Amino acid sequence: IEGLKRKLTSKLGANSPALVPDWQIGESVAIWWRPNFETMMYPYCPPHITKPKECKKLFLVHLSEKEYFAVPKNLKLLAVPLFELYDNVQLHHESIALVPRAVACTQ
Repeated sequence: IEGLKRKLTSKLGANSPALVPDWQIGESVAIWWRPNFETMMYPYCPPHITKPKECKKLFLVHLSEKEYFAVPKNLKLLAVPLFELYDNVQLHHESIALVPRAVACTQ
């Protein structure tokens, strides 16, 4: 959790000690596993895999009412409603399009 806070601050935090974000990391929403060098990720680690190549975890991050972000010029910060993400693999990567399902499963 502390590593995630550091990463969020380094990527999205303003470069000012007065504007340090107060990241409130919530529960884990989803975990995806890449068992080998293929591009496909799975919502489980196959039992015959002892050392998967990658594990991605998705957490809810609760923000205060007003928050400051410093987004690099080569990136965009988008606010996208969950209903637009749902099964919309054409516009969003598969791991993003499956977020609404993962959130619904945790509730």
